[in-house]
Amino acid sequence: MRTELCLVLVGASLLMHDTDAIQKVSMQQQLEQVVAGFAGVVGIAARNLITGEEVALNADARFPTASTIKTAVMLEAYHQAADGKLPLDSRIVLRESDKVGGSGVLNGMSDGLELKVADLIHLMITLSDNTATNMLVTRLGARQIDDRLTHYGLTQTKIFRPTFRDGRADVFPELEREFGLGMTTPREMATLMALIAEGKAVNAEASAKMLATLRRQQDRAMIPRSLPPGDGIEIGNKTGTDSEKLPDATGRRGAIRADAAIVTGPGTKYVIAIYTRRGADPSYGIDNAALLAGARISRIVFDGFAGKGR
Repeated sequence: MRTELCLVLVGASLLMHDTDAIQKVSMQQQLEQVVAGFAGVVGIAARNLITGEEVALNADARFPTASTIKTAVMLEAYHQAADGKLPLDSRIVLRESDKVGGSGVLNGMSDGLELKVADLIHLMITLSDNTATNMLVTRLGARQIDDRLTHYGLTQTKIFRPTFRDGRADVFPELEREFGLGMTTPREMATLMALIAEGKAVNAEASAKMLATLRRQQDRAMIPRSLPPGDGIEIGNKTGTDSEKLPDATGRRGAIRADAAIVTGPGTKYVIAIYTRRGADPSYGIDNAALLAGARISRIVFDGFAGKGR
């Protein structure tokens, strides 16, 4: 009887092991199918912070960051605040010369408006405000932001300049010519998100504040798009939208769409970064092909990871 029970237990254990392997292969295969059907280049990195399971496709390829690099700007702002160099409650005056186009609201505000560093961080992340970003990058320093990323082991993640300054890099001008505002790999951006999620970015208090800010981010068109509402699921993410700086062999400048997120809920805690470049669909609507593909990728990873910590 004991022998039979042991055999049953061993068999059940092997079956569970095989099932996990099948699910992992299935998730990877589903991701490969989505990527194969996309007209452009896709990179994916996702890590389950409870089980350690990872999935990746082109995870170490370098991609333009577009506005996802603003998470790194936030990281450096919190570091300099912790060091007393630029306190979060210190005030910066908005000048007409600070204003740039694109996303945000500060370019429509009055000259002379005073804003706290904390307010600029909020606008930079939640609304992807380019003017707020530039006011921070100018004071923090692109090189200091990049040095900080290197300290965390993120050697392929860099910001080159403030926004709307194409061709005028503060650092690494040869890379800026291809990547624009910034550069990263899906794996490194997922790692940055994991540092925040696990309380290892600056310190636990700063990490919690950064996560809270990411959760207030307004663009939900890619990673959060197809995830189930309710059930205690919370998503903190930062998106990016741009066009290639250099044309391809056919002379076309492809579309860039990206999103990186921390997803948490009951028995669920994972990070995911999805980057696309050379996209054939240049449209700026919510049904851009890259956003739809990214939403499908996000749901596949959610279905593969969610609840595994229960």
